[in-house]
Amino acid sequence: MTSGTTKLSPAVIVDAAIRIADARGLNGLSMRRVADELGVGAMSLYRHVADKEALLLAMSEEVAQRYPYPYEDAPPWQERVRIAVDVDWELYQRHPWVVLAYSSPRLSYGEASLECLDWLSAGFLELGVGIERATDMALTVWSFVHGVALMAVGDKLIDDQVRGESEVPSVRLSDVIAGRSDAAMPEHLARLAGRPDAAHLLDPRARLDTGIGYLCAGFGAAAH
Repeated sequence: MTSGTTKLSPAVIVDAAIRIADARGLNGLSMRRVADELGVGAMSLYRHVADKEALLLAMSEEVAQRYPYPYEDAPPWQERVRIAVDVDWELYQRHPWVVLAYSSPRLSYGEASLECLDWLSAGFLELGVGIERATDMALTVWSFVHGVALMAVGDKLIDDQVRGESEVPSVRLSDVIAGRSDAAMPEHLARLAGRPDAAHLLDPRARLDTGIGYLCAGFGAAAH
């Protein structure tokens, strides 16, 4: 909460909103809650932020600026991919709400994000492809990281009430691999039962690294 001497500004409001979203998710974010956090009246926020969507845009841009790619460096394209994966993964782990925010094109392409996309796309030009294909490859990397991150942090994004209401039986892949599931499984997935070497399938980061390896191999093959 701000002190009596803290001057209200867009930066102060955005910082408070990020703290709330980190703790409560986007469902727990409201202009009223931000105002309460700062100890001010809700209407005073609108002198600095037009509405909640504008606030979300500013929040998305702020966190993107906190996790920049190394623009001054020009490593080979494979290393750029790995750097981008590591930076984006850390961002999603630290701020899970960003996974949802970046699902909206309006929130995912601010100035900082475009700088990141430009840097990653430039690396793919080494493959001899044009800028359109290079950007397509960069966006494919982003989409894959975003998808795996959603699976990794998704449980944090579901309201406790919704999580507790479901009575639909489900089969956990972890139970299948550990041989603890009695459910009938499709032919090929049934072969995972009791396979300790399949444990990496349960680790989102391990799946991310493996999948990025597949993607990079495919990028190289597609360029020739």
